[in-house]
Amino acid sequence: MFTTPFWPAADSYHIHMMDIPLPDSLSPAALDLIHQATRLAEAASHIHPVSTRTGSTLLQSVEEKLSIICFKLAQEFDDPDTCKALQLRAEILSDASTAKELLPQIAGLDEQELVQGIGYMSTWVGKSRTQHYSAWFGLPDRGLQEVSDVVDELFPDNLSWLQNHIDQRLVALPGCRYKIVDLFAIAGEANSYPKHFAYFFPEDEGVKYAPQKRTIVFANTYLNLFERFAQSQASLLGWRHEAIPDSALCARHLIAWFRGHDLGHSVVLEKMMFGKLSKQDRWGSMVVQEALADVFGLLMCLTEPSRQALQLNETLQLKIFLLEMLRYLRRGPCDYPDAGAAYIQLKWLTEHQCLNWSGTHYVVELSAVKPALTALATAMTRSVLQGDTEAALAFLQCYSPHHQREEADLLLNRLGKTVDMIEYDQKIKGFTL
Repeated sequence: MFTTPFWPAADSYHIHMMDIPLPDSLSPAALDLIHQATRLAEAASHIHPVSTRTGSTLLQSVEEKLSIICFKLAQEFDDPDTCKALQLRAEILSDASTAKELLPQIAGLDEQELVQGIGYMSTWVGKSRTQHYSAWFGLPDRGLQEVSDVVDELFPDNLSWLQNHIDQRLVALPGCRYKIVDLFAIAGEANSYPKHFAYFFPEDEGVKYAPQKRTIVFANTYLNLFERFAQSQASLLGWRHEAIPDSALCARHLIAWFRGHDLGHSVVLEKMMFGKLSKQDRWGSMVVQEALADVFGLLMCLTEPSRQALQLNETLQLKIFLLEMLRYLRRGPCDYPDAGAAYIQLKWLTEHQCLNWSGTHYVVELSAVKPALTALATAMTRSVLQGDTEAALAFLQCYSPHHQREEADLLLNRLGKTVDMIEYDQKIKGFTL
């Protein structure tokens, strides 16, 4: 069904349990319906490959049951958008031909009580190359949603900062909305390994170029990955673990940067299209797009308006960036585009003497990181966003790990490849009325 049960392949894995409690805000009836939905979605994920080969109608029967559950679940809520999303989901589950019309409508809603996704979904190349059956449910995280919303409000001012410090010709393409949730139930392919914390709807549901789009972020998963795997790498940067403050403060900085990253994908030079570069070097094109989004997103978090409005600490923001850079890179710079982006950033920061290997850890010149990353954003803008394919390919030859396998392998041997994964301990699985 998947490339492997765990991806990428490794001899062994270290599994860390993440506790997901039952939400207090939902009625027992709602929890029971969600419990049933996750069990059915799990069954559907196993039935789907069989029904595809044999033409069995069993999957249709499961979807009919899921549709009825969604209709019933809608009656448990007062929020109009929560109810509407569940009713639309029920219609899609009962008639798949409506998906292209109705999935963008769900993406245009702003649910206040429950956010859900049920049906065929895909992640990224490598983990699931085609769509598989999944279901997940989350509660809106109002505090972190406010952080994301403020980043959106500041985007015009921050784009001006990028224009003034990197290239006056930078413009922003239309982006997509953000919805921050805390996950409490998940089943099917979405519950396989490694756990991912963002979906791009309705694109991941098979509807591209939709008029309404949004990113769904599992904030509790994202924060758990940072706390368990990024913070534990502090010694690789010569820092004590206690130097990173509590999770509530880190969460604001993480969400601000992640929303900035998403907006960073929309920052381009006018008429720039990645299609030409992708034809020459598809993997390199994906890697450098992630690198651009990372750096643009971070720089927008470090502007004076962002730091004041969001109460962001520049030193902490830079530390979080470097810790996350190592976390992504150690997953395998040639296995994931975002890990390849981290390799580009680390190599650039090393060349610009922001990071100096001591033999046991990097010595960090934190004050030099922001200027160096501004220079990296400028270099990528002038080579990649300029639309000069030859210049873009030359940049990738110098900095992208898939062109530097030996150097990337040596770096990964030095830092150690992570084989740590989280597993959800979902209390919803044991729920009974």
